[in-house]
Amino acid sequence: MRAFPAFAGAIVLGLVLAAPGTAQDAPDETLLLGTIDFPTSGSAEAQDEFVTGVLALHSFWYEEARDRFVAAQALDPGFGMAWWGEAMTHDNALGTVPGDANEILGAEVVARMDELDAASELRWSERERAYANAVRRRFAVGLPAGTRREDYAAAMDELANEYPEDDEAAAFASLALLALPGFDREQALHVVAAASRLEEVYERNREHPGALHYLLHAYDTPTFALMGLRQARVYARIAPASSHALHMPSHIFRHLGMWTEVAASNEDSYQASLRWQERTGRPLHTRDFHALDWLLDAYLRLERFDDASRVMDELDAVEAAIRARQEEWGQFLEIAATMRAYYDSIVRE
Repeated sequence: MRAFPAFAGAIVLGLVLAAPGTAQDAPDETLLLGTIDFPTSGSAEAQDEFVTGVLALHSFWYEEARDRFVAAQALDPGFGMAWWGEAMTHDNALGTVPGDANEILGAEVVARMDELDAASELRWSERERAYANAVRRRFAVGLPAGTRREDYAAAMDELANEYPEDDEAAAFASLALLALPGFDREQALHVVAAASRLEEVYERNREHPGALHYLLHAYDTPTFALMGLRQARVYARIAPASSHALHMPSHIFRHLGMWTEVAASNEDSYQASLRWQERTGRPLHTRDFHALDWLLDAYLRLERFDDASRVMDELDAVEAAIRARQEEWGQFLEIAATMRAYYDSIVRE
């Protein structure tokens, strides 16, 4: 049996490891995603959808967030911030969604927002207009991607400084720093610049999903992982509806060699994505399969070879199901090939 290579962080597809438990995200149930205070000028009914959308956005649950922001627009057509929210679902700050489609889609949402705004069909407070102006800079047409990210980060920094009581401005400003092309998680000055505001938000609200999530990304290196262990113990507990929130603590656990915790995090993560995919009727390839890659690696490092074998069996089952349903493949075939090669390099050779 070969020695383990360096951790293979490929994006992967997934499978049913166990029968799903009680869903955290049943259709008529409030999604458990943490808590924020984000007052806007939207109607009360639209505000509920909007807040859920922002909560999902903080956990990079872009599809769910987009559904909520579109629902808020339908409930309150003049609700400008609902358009800001839809545009932000295409920000893809840390590149978790492959491809460049989000840049085009985000610009299209901003263009529609601008058309409605020019016709005086949207309402904004002064603070809300600052959010809108920031997302305009994020998706400005004709500028390089790096320039747009720098301009957006500068706009969010201004917004956060102007409204220091606004935890959302602080959280999104810090995420914008993390997303800058030159950000280096091994450089203490870079990490402190992004983490300082987030730590303040975390002290004010221990259940803020953005503060928890983005701090885990800021501390996602062997150098700083111990600093993120506090948030790793909390994030999954306060946002169990999100598969990404359940997965993210394993970034910290991995650096600390906590492989049992890595396995548990990603077992939960995949199950949450399975429930969401089934609830929304989306195709199989939309599940959070990144978690399955990490789960396979954890099982192999723990020498839980029977569990690892079941993961591979399920890959075969998912492939057969996609073929039988004649669904789109997404990235499944590439992902499955990567996982199978990794498994074979450890177990079969």
